[in-house]
Amino acid sequence: MSGWLSRWMQERGIIEGDDREIYQYGIRNGVIILMNVATAFLIGLFTEQLLVVCVFTFSFMTLRSFTGGFHCDDRLFCYISSSVVLFIPVYTGGLLVWMSVPAVLLTLAAAAGIILIFSPMNSRNRKLDQKEKRHFGRCARIIVILQIIVFFILWHLGYLGCAYAVYSSICITAVFMLAGRVKLFIQLHMEK
Repeated sequence: MSGWLSRWMQERGIIEGDDREIYQYGIRNGVIILMNVATAFLIGLFTEQLLVVCVFTFSFMTLRSFTGGFHCDDRLFCYISSSVVLFIPVYTGGLLVWMSVPAVLLTLAAAAGIILIFSPMNSRNRKLDQKEKRHFGRCARIIVILQIIVFFILWHLGYLGCAYAVYSSICITAVFMLAGRVKLFIQLHMEK
């Protein structure tokens, strides 16, 4: 579809022929994002946890965009795993109620520490230059600090489902970062 649409735009003079691949890439990624958002909306409706899914999706997408970490090589597997991750805050939200306050604070601090220390992460396919590292790292650090503040506000106000959505997005991002480091380590050592 992205090929057809970019070709159609080129034929109509909307884009230049040299830019067709860039637009095709953008259209493809836009469709993927729309599919993920629509899937999140449907999962939220299906589970009757639309607010929790929306808070988690927003929190996770904003943080994950700047941290890097594990990424699937296959688009279909990425879509499926992204959809499955949405069920975590929905079906494990009760954990926040029975976890002790020190356990919540300790896991949140550990996850935030991983993000603060390792953001942003390079991948084998995408190496960041120093300017990009500073920019993405600064954004990731600001976002995780803001999300921690939002978590405490929601927790204090008694919105535990939404607080857990933010908490789980920070923890899952940290896990993906660690998995990304392991994957990169394995890839680099297998090439040698």
